[in-house]
Amino acid sequence: MAEITARKVKLEFPDELDDIFPGTNIVDETYLVAFSLTMPYLEPYLIKTFRAVADRITDPVLAGDVHAFIAQEAQHFQNHRRVNEMIKGQLGTAVAGKVQLIEDRLDADYRRFTAKRSERFNLVYAEGFEAMTCAMAMTFFERAAAGKGPGSDGHFGAWQQLWAWHAAEEIEHRNVAFDVYEHLHGGWVYRVLGSLRAQWHFQRTVDRFQRVLLASQGATARPRVPGWLRDGQRRYLRTFTPGYNPGVLEVDPLVTLVLAPYTPA
Repeated sequence: MAEITARKVKLEFPDELDDIFPGTNIVDETYLVAFSLTMPYLEPYLIKTFRAVADRITDPVLAGDVHAFIAQEAQHFQNHRRVNEMIKGQLGTAVAGKVQLIEDRLDADYRRFTAKRSERFNLVYAEGFEAMTCAMAMTFFERAAAGKGPGSDGHFGAWQQLWAWHAAEEIEHRNVAFDVYEHLHGGWVYRVLGSLRAQWHFQRTVDRFQRVLLASQGATARPRVPGWLRDGQRRYLRTFTPGYNPGVLEVDPLVTLVLAPYTPA
């Protein structure tokens, strides 16, 4: 397992986030904003899930990884929450109200999962989400290495920095949810079915946000998957195979470069 570092990161966002709306690719932009809107609800849910089982993890290395994972996720959602409030302010009261209704529903879902669903359900939800985002992040860096990622247009603002840092840490802590699930419960069939259930629930919420965002920009309010996600389809599908283990994935050197400015000496 690669070392996981807990970093304290507070990105500085400009008053006008002109690198988000309007832009050159409304599908990519609205998808990323929709994804960001879920973070202040999804990531506290993950934190609660792992805190609830932390004292039952008997492997000291894994226990340390869980502690670092929680610290990283806390930094993620705090930065996303800050930028989300700025974005909603730019969208206007009517659109922000529609977004808030979706946020409230998502918040209620995660509170219900924590209170009513089993430990195994919550752990496999976390693993399904982390497997999906690891595949996304690996594709993100693969495209960046090919000159297709953030900054390839000559602009690398705070919004791009947020996603580059977040994606890099998703790769760094890629093993934690998988290892905790295997350590405490295990079971390939349940993992696959639970992951699909988790991803369907999460992506359905992203779709709801994206519909509102597309309509706010005068585009057809029909969610569409960004092209860069389709590039990683094979990598994503491999997460459902019996032999899947995120620990064997080869990490792009760009990940280390992206994290270097935020990593304590």
